[in-house]
Amino acid sequence: MSRLILNKINFEQLFKDHYNSLYYFAYSIVNDNELAKDLVNDSFEEIWNRRKKLDISYSLKSFLYRVVRNKCLNHLKKQEVEQKYIDRAKHISDETDEYRNYEEVMIEIMKAIEQLPEQGRKVFTKCFIENLSYKEAAEELNVSVNTIKTHVTNSLRRLRNDLDKDSLLFFLFFRKK
Repeated sequence: MSRLILNKINFEQLFKDHYNSLYYFAYSIVNDNELAKDLVNDSFEEIWNRRKKLDISYSLKSFLYRVVRNKCLNHLKKQEVEQKYIDRAKHISDETDEYRNYEEVMIEIMKAIEQLPEQGRKVFTKCFIENLSYKEAAEELNVSVNTIKTHVTNSLRRLRNDLDKDSLLFFLFFRKK
């Protein structure tokens, strides 16, 4: 078979020919009208953006369905992970409300951060309190990104040992983004 070349005209026709059936297919997976539309549109956008790299030398219809199916499944997986974190955060929050208030938890966390070695503390502060990327922190501290990663890994390991896991998770989840 010859390779499909997508230009604006045949892409628009592809969209018109397959949008409705792909929408119903996506809806059957996600069970949400607007989400199904968004996922199909995202799929077509991805196909358009990658049109020069795509090699669709087999069934175009099966390719389209596979792209939409993968978009739907990836969305559901992401939603499931987010829900787990939300549920865990609610659980932590409930436990925290029962035992300690927010300020006490933050004081405990800040004390533990202060106990980190100087360079690890600087890196942790840049990455987790100031919300700098590893690259930005590396540039500010004049070190490599790998050095930043090493300090973050070591700092998190130490904090996991020094704090109960709920406090650390509480901090990481609720820090300013």
